[in-house]
Amino acid sequence: MGIADPKKMKEYIKRLKERKKELEDELVKLINKKERGEISNEEYEERKKKLEREYVEVMDRLTQMSYLTGESALFG
Repeated sequence: MGIADPKKMKEYIKRLKERKKELEDELVKLINKKERGEISNEEYEERKKKLEREYVEVMDRLTQMSYLTGESALFG
């Protein structure tokens, strides 16, 4: 991706936002599975940590892109 290419930057932000939403949805599904007793606490914690780790990475990238574009990439 060319840093100076606004079109590519906007597409990247769009993909990051989509992944952010997917991760949020996955966490909700995971919580529901735990509440229904479909997965063990150990499996829940392991999956949750992975989701949280990726979520932090996505949010970090969105924050960086927001800074680079001068726009609110997080909420727009």
